[in-house]
Amino acid sequence: MSPSKVILVVHPDSHMRSHLRHLLQDQGRTVLTDHSCSDLLSDPRGDTPAVILLDRSFLDQEGIDILSLFRRRWNDTEVVLLPAGLENPSTGRESMIQLLRHVDRLLSMKSTKDLLAASEGTG
Repeated sequence: MSPSKVILVVHPDSHMRSHLRHLLQDQGRTVLTDHSCSDLLSDPRGDTPAVILLDRSFLDQEGIDILSLFRRRWNDTEVVLLPAGLENPSTGRESMIQLLRHVDRLLSMKSTKDLLAASEGTG
């Protein structure tokens, strides 16, 4: 687990963005948030997120091509679609726990470039 890896939360609801940001920061993560994909893509900040947590509603609103745009801008960034029902008290807690475990696994993995470089060095 590397605290220098950035997690980007993109969600239209400010309360959910805040909740996810605080939850992840409490685990020592560096977290940025944005409220829309178009604003995120037009943002000139130089941070390259390791993981983008994306609300599913953006796929309907902005089209599936948004994932292609993310891939072009951040080639090694993993995009995780947030599960439906995170705000639901009866199912949200378990969904949130599973989400955090998934993010932990992604952040502990090495990038494809790192793996390829390591295998070239040993061959």
